[in-house]
Amino acid sequence: MKCSVISENFKKALSYVERATGKDTTIPILGSFFISTEGSTVKIIGTNLEIGIQAIVRGTIQESGAVVIPARPLLAFIATLSKNEKITLESRDVDLVVSSGAEEVVFKGYSQEDFPPFPDVKELYCISAQKEDMLGVLQRSLIAAARSSVKPELASVYFLCEREFITIAATDSFRLAEQKIKPTAISKKLSTESFLVPVRTCEEIIRIFEYGEEKDIKFFIGKGEIKVVYSDIVLYSRLTEGVFPQYQPIIPKKFTTQMTIKKKEIERNIKRASIFTDKLQGISLQLSPKQSECMMESKNNLGTYKTSLKTEIQGESLAVVFNYHYLLDGVESFGGENIFFGFSGEASPLLIRVPKEEHSFYVVMPMRGNT
Repeated sequence: MKCSVISENFKKALSYVERATGKDTTIPILGSFFISTEGSTVKIIGTNLEIGIQAIVRGTIQESGAVVIPARPLLAFIATLSKNEKITLESRDVDLVVSSGAEEVVFKGYSQEDFPPFPDVKELYCISAQKEDMLGVLQRSLIAAARSSVKPELASVYFLCEREFITIAATDSFRLAEQKIKPTAISKKLSTESFLVPVRTCEEIIRIFEYGEEKDIKFFIGKGEIKVVYSDIVLYSRLTEGVFPQYQPIIPKKFTTQMTIKKKEIERNIKRASIFTDKLQGISLQLSPKQSECMMESKNNLGTYKTSLKTEIQGESLAVVFNYHYLLDGVESFGGENIFFGFSGEASPLLIRVPKEEHSFYVVMPMRGNT
């Protein structure tokens, strides 16, 4: 193998792929890049067997071939080079020689036969969506997903694909986030399909595909696996096995108390109240429609926080306690000037959303007892 590439382009591709390499693995080759030439491009692959990432760099190819090189030293070296420096990559047996001008560096490699092949997903159906929409709903959904692997279906994001909408949801059993977006394209043979994508995969989708000018991101779904394609980057992942909870029954449909409040105001006061929460991290809300007032209070052995927020409240008076982390996560996940709180009683879930916006909401369970 022999080719020439621009150092900055090569570094970007390596940094994307490095996220899929095994960091502390007992199989050293999984901490490596598989680098090969194909046509007028250099292909870089990394995998930890759960996730795989492939990136392509344009270059000048003189000889075809492939090498497998430990990821960390190669990326560390390339990161020190000037942005527009032209470098030559050349294989010598299993090693890689990187040269620029009078400088030559040799990286020891592995036999390419030992590197696991990049999976070829046997597509059952495909969906596409605008990248900004997809990354936005993934970001807002992930806040409600579990991080423990005890229940893999809760440490995943649920996709329900229909002709009109893609519904994306996540829950850790204490809170729930659901968003709907319109697909830009969808397989003709698809009517209704669902699948679970691991949290780690969704986090990588957000990080890796954040930059780029192409509008659409494509999802190719196979049996137990998924391939996500955007620009010159491909991400492969296994899907989570299991059944996502039937969450529709817990979504409040009618509200006994409704409050619309300035988003920044309640955000700011939740953060202040959090300073004085106890080990259960609860803050109490007391809503009084007659006074158009929401009292917020917290206390611990360091002191007490209490404030009165004047705002629009309709329905019944109510006193309820929430974990401040869960409440704040929900509020912060939405944009806009105002935010809507829909209560169905002191022991029932709270629904949070932007006023008059039905396609995106966050549900959180109250705590028992008072602060």
